[in-house]
Amino acid sequence: MKTLSRFLLAIAVIGMVACGQSKKDDTTAKDVLDEAEEMVDETKDVVSEGFADFVGEIESFKNETQEKMNELKEKSADLVGEAKTQYEAALAELEKQREAIDQKVEEFNNATADKKEALAEEVRELQDALKKSIETFKEEYQD
Repeated sequence: MKTLSRFLLAIAVIGMVACGQSKKDDTTAKDVLDEAEEMVDETKDVVSEGFADFVGEIESFKNETQEKMNELKEKSADLVGEAKTQYEAALAELEKQREAIDQKVEEFNNATADKKEALAEEVRELQDALKKSIETFKEEYQD
């Protein structure tokens, strides 16, 4: 029985050692370089798609904002005197913020890929600020 146990143990050890060994892959530097280039290309595609989505979101935001601005401008027609002056001054400030976004988007569109992420973040911050300003404006100048 001891001999059989030792024999089975030896076979198991040999089996484990044999399974642990594998043939070496003949990977060359060219293979690694090709794989790296492929990964870079795929990454560029993903980033480009992300930026394309971002540009679409910006255009949608700009359209929505313009509609809100037009609605607010229409309301100023009913105002007179100091109220109208203050209302239009506040609208002018909102317009400046919108123009700042337009300028930053233009920078984004003309930027190199390595600068686009930072510019996209700046555009998002400007968007958030404009959204808050419009909401504050609506609250302050409610009918």
